[in-house]
Amino acid sequence: MEIDMHPLNLHKANLELMLRILNLSQDFRHRGLEAACRYHEDVIAKTRAEVGRVSQQCEPETSFSLPTDIFMQLAGASMSGVLAMGAPVVAAQTAYAQGLQKAIQEWQAAVVQRALPGS
Repeated sequence: MEIDMHPLNLHKANLELMLRILNLSQDFRHRGLEAACRYHEDVIAKTRAEVGRVSQQCEPETSFSLPTDIFMQLAGASMSGVLAMGAPVVAAQTAYAQGLQKAIQEWQAAVVQRALPGS
């Protein structure tokens, strides 16, 4: 079987694949950024709540342990936020990989169809 493909058709197929990959990458970056923003908003809200709580409850006998307590609470909140952020990022990465696989399969089919128009 001999494949005779006009260079312009191949170039067009390659450009279409590149465009799909760029769109998939952009979508992946947007999803990751949204997840990071949600995570940071959650940490900011928890930190503000903790600052408010500490401001209202400033007893001399607890003031020595406050920095350690606050740090441990915020670290725990931060870790739970990271874990919660992981699921959307994994979902976005999975969608990116599946989209990339589909784009390459469609590119292969387009190249074969343009190279062998009678097939």
